[in-house]
Amino acid sequence: MSGSHSSDADLMELKSELLAAEEVLNTEYSFDLAEPHYDRCLEIIGRQAISRSDIVALIGSLFSSKSISDEPVAVLVHKLRWPEFRIWVEKELHKLDRPRVDGRPLEKILAAYEDDWGNRVFYKMFS
Repeated sequence: MSGSHSSDADLMELKSELLAAEEVLNTEYSFDLAEPHYDRCLEIIGRQAISRSDIVALIGSLFSSKSISDEPVAVLVHKLRWPEFRIWVEKELHKLDRPRVDGRPLEKILAAYEDDWGNRVFYKMFS
């Protein structure tokens, strides 16, 4: 029983760090100040108490509800390179009536799969 509690607690902690990173991006406009939150997200994910599908579902729901922007998602995608994120983004793009118009944030997440992702220069974790 304690195993499921630990994954729920980790999921809540992950959500809280993602929301904190977004808050920093929206108020301080600083990639630097948001980075410690991403480090903590990666540490939580690294504990492996939460399944990949639950992590992708959480991040997807936070993004879809506009609780977080594309940047926190892109940072984690660039670091983790999980195919599950790519599948999720592609499904979201297919749902759009006007993907070229409305799909820009999703395209920015897909771009994070590239080794030379433009925003990587803003983060110490990639240097």
